[in-house]
Amino acid sequence: MARDKSPLYRDAALARLASPEKLDARLQLLGYPRSVLLALAVLLAGTAAFAAWLLTAR
Repeated sequence: MARDKSPLYRDAALARLASPEKLDARLQLLGYPRSVLLALAVLLAGTAAFAAWLLTAR
């Protein structure tokens, strides 16, 4: 099996981790609230459809 000679981490990423200046900066989660709301809406719609199917199926 041939091994890839490229490093596991890029040098720029390692340089950012090595500098402690921004360790207290908050992590930004872009789109996090939107995706959670979308997942909840899909779950709620699925639950409502399942409940309607249970009530109408005989």
